[in-house]
Amino acid sequence: METTVYKTPERELRAEGGVGLYGRYAADERMKRALFYATLALEEAFDIYESTSKRVTTGLKRAVWKEEVDVSLLKRARYVVDLVALRRLAEEEERAFEDALRILRKRLNEYIVKYDLRSFLNVDEDIARRLADAKATEFSKFNNTNFGVKAYAALLAYRDYAVGRRSAYGTIARYWLKEGGAARLLYYAPNTAYNKAERTKVEGATTVEETIAEALRRLFLKPGAEYYRGFIKKFLERGHLILERGAEETPVYRVVGLKDVKLKGEREKVKTYVLMFGARWREVFKHELAVVDNAVKELKEHWPLEDPLPYMLGWLASDVSIDAVVGRRNKVLHMSSSHFWQVAETKVLFGWSDAVRLRMSLTLEGPKLQLLVHAPIGKLDEAVKSSRWLRSLGVEAGGWEDLKRWAIDNWRDVVDAATRWLGGGVRGELNALVKRLNDDKVAREAIAPALLLIQAEKLGIDKETVKYFAMVVSAAIGGDGYVSAAGRGKVVLIIGNRTVALLWRAVLVAYGIKAKVKDAEKTFHIVVSGDDAVKLARLYVLYGPPLLKGDKRTINHKLAEAIKLGIKTTVNIGWKVLRKTKSDRVAADLTISEGGAEVKYSVYLRKDAIELQFNSTDRGRTELAARLLKLIGVDAEVKRKGGRDVWYVEATTDKLAAGHEKLRGALVDIVKAARSNGWVDADTANRWLEKLEGGITLKKGWPKYNARLVEGTFEVRYQSTNPHNIEREVQRLRAMGLVEGVHFTVKMPKGGKAGYVSILKEGLAYAARLSIHGSEEQRRLAAEFVEYILQRAREEGDEVYEKAAEIVEEGRARSSLSLADVKGVEVEVEGKRHVIVVLGGGAEFDKGRGGRTLLRIKITAEVDGVRREYTMTFSRRGSDNAALGRAYARADAPGGREADAERLAALVRALTGREPRVRRRNDGTVETICNGEHLYGLMRYSELADAVMRWLAETKSFFSFSFSFNYNTLNFFLTFRF
Repeated sequence: METTVYKTPERELRAEGGVGLYGRYAADERMKRALFYATLALEEAFDIYESTSKRVTTGLKRAVWKEEVDVSLLKRARYVVDLVALRRLAEEEERAFEDALRILRKRLNEYIVKYDLRSFLNVDEDIARRLADAKATEFSKFNNTNFGVKAYAALLAYRDYAVGRRSAYGTIARYWLKEGGAARLLYYAPNTAYNKAERTKVEGATTVEETIAEALRRLFLKPGAEYYRGFIKKFLERGHLILERGAEETPVYRVVGLKDVKLKGEREKVKTYVLMFGARWREVFKHELAVVDNAVKELKEHWPLEDPLPYMLGWLASDVSIDAVVGRRNKVLHMSSSHFWQVAETKVLFGWSDAVRLRMSLTLEGPKLQLLVHAPIGKLDEAVKSSRWLRSLGVEAGGWEDLKRWAIDNWRDVVDAATRWLGGGVRGELNALVKRLNDDKVAREAIAPALLLIQAEKLGIDKETVKYFAMVVSAAIGGDGYVSAAGRGKVVLIIGNRTVALLWRAVLVAYGIKAKVKDAEKTFHIVVSGDDAVKLARLYVLYGPPLLKGDKRTINHKLAEAIKLGIKTTVNIGWKVLRKTKSDRVAADLTISEGGAEVKYSVYLRKDAIELQFNSTDRGRTELAARLLKLIGVDAEVKRKGGRDVWYVEATTDKLAAGHEKLRGALVDIVKAARSNGWVDADTANRWLEKLEGGITLKKGWPKYNARLVEGTFEVRYQSTNPHNIEREVQRLRAMGLVEGVHFTVKMPKGGKAGYVSILKEGLAYAARLSIHGSEEQRRLAAEFVEYILQRAREEGDEVYEKAAEIVEEGRARSSLSLADVKGVEVEVEGKRHVIVVLGGGAEFDKGRGGRTLLRIKITAEVDGVRREYTMTFSRRGSDNAALGRAYARADAPGGREADAERLAALVRALTGREPRVRRRNDGTVETICNGEHLYGLMRYSELADAVMRWLAETKSFFSFSFSFNYNTLNFFLTFRF
């Protein structure tokens, strides 16, 4: 390692990485140290995964074998599959990969804690994932990525590459980890590492047997496998595949014993594998189909559609196709998707038949069910015939074919409009497209932008035309487009035809949005970035479909990202008419306008809260009011008043204080005006103003947790009078891995009084530990929770934040060290220096008097050259949950009682960072006493942390501690109070 990192000649490093990079590296000793330890961590993690990966590769070759069978006097190939072995291999590989990631995170965290290298080694998993998936042209965005993120991304990308998934960073990871050296992978910027990596052919399955094995292995991978346990169990009952069609490029295999199931493998640059199901399998997947149907019902309730055609044309321009069916006169609309939200949104528009076809993609994230849906062309014809939008444009059409004829007849006007925005250089290419408009594949992509150009020419740009533009574009994004809120933001439309892509660019420019067209091999990307992307994103939020909650598969992740991006917008907010209502309430009118939409809300200053309301009998108008609030950071949902056709949206003080600064500024002015009029109590007004002027953070998806210091103790608490809300938080904390009574306490609401969930200090520390050492889902939940609590603490002031940060750092440090790391540590006890070398240790449970559970921690160490195996025995004592800790030094120990007591105190300080208290009695007994902070210190060591936390959880009603070692024994008793 030192040869790789430190001994590389200066001239070589300077030339390879650039003078700027080498200059920083040469001048910064912490950077050198960070690179060294990041390389150590990555190579250790890589070795763990690679050793298992090789065994799995060998096992896959043995899990499928070929037989020849006689079928009607002909020989047919049969491939016998040991599915049990495949499941075992899949689980083994997945465990090894998780272990490798865990070790990488653990080692990096050890070095962060031990050497203060957080800025170099801290891992942001989201950035690492984006780097692992990035194209080579995007690498420049990651030039400043730290060593920890690059190491994590390398491990992610290597795994993908090893099974044939092509990625640019996978190329980097494969070359530098196997041939070039991990240190250079981390030292170089991604572009440099990529340019220097030797390209090799993508690895993966090559024989038929290996193809089948790799395909079916993916059936057992998480997270997909967790969704389809019932199907997998049924699938495991059989293990034979028979080759049904022998086409070399796309072989199809029938699954013997499972009727109407086939496996299809496609030999492409990126190998894909699909299970295809017959109609009878709809019963097996009825739960998934019900999830979609429930989403459809919810969408219909929240998505008033006066004219569905603009949305339908947007989807036709992307994901929905029009196909002629052999033997049928009428054409059919088709779509396939593994995103349940896409199927639900388009079912609201196109009315898909319930006769859904099913297939399952086998991916590196496990199985993903795809729904293949269809509807007669008549659904589109009806929408065309009844469209208010078309009538406003002067387009008369009785159906899809009429609309195509209109496009052909008026194509010159479309071209004229496009060239006005793009220049005359594109006229020839655009004119040539008219000859292809009879082809449904071309027409379905071209008609939407053509209509939008005609709209801009005939009607100009106003509130109404912007709305229709947004409706069409939102559907096009929901199909093949994507949204990114990272950096300055980006919105991309993906089109299969270059000429149509130019039309879309002309449309965007006509509506005031700059765009670029980029060639992306088989498709063309219309890229909108920066402020224009923000503008487009907020139009998507205002006029696109509603964002559902609940099942992850029905949440439109593109719309969720658009909300994040749209919040960056600058909105217009104003207020007027401060007044008192007939019921003596203080009220004002507040107007929010953005993207052609304007809504007037009512603001009420109640005794205990500021309340913003919007009420209407128009459901669509109320939905717009809610979406405008989302764009300024206020999470509010549309609700119905009783059984009446009256809809409302409301938000109170804390949600409003989490909103856009312009909203908070307007509310500050309202509160100050009311205070100056004497209409609001001064103390109440000042409390509101403190929140509004400072702003608070309410993390999306989380309720308001209060973070504060109570008599110097850090407290985190959520309160609610709704028992369902309390139970929701309890379930969330349990899913994170926290234990009730150990990490948090609960009081349910009763008699109209609020209940609460209170997070103990140990709970926050444990959540911080789980954010690094938990399962993938635990890490995600815990990281969100810890980040949110730190934000809330920061808003309460420096003192509160420092206390919270201290607890979080202590939690992250747990399991971050090994006992063997304590080597040659010098500590001072009562003015004398001692040298400690810890050689190892572990922990086990035992039973004490009265059946109490004891925790014995054994540590082998040398203190000032005297070697001992120390046994710490923990027990719970006392009715008040306190424990007294005593260590009695032995007279026959080397150096006598005083020397033994000093060595013990030195060991405790070396391990925990805190010196215990020593008390000398009149009878000559020497007693060592510790407090609870020493136990927290011991939890930093990976050999001890899990056992200590488990013991704390299982014996939570009592707590005490004893310490002894078996050579010239010291009995050690500790007292802790929590």
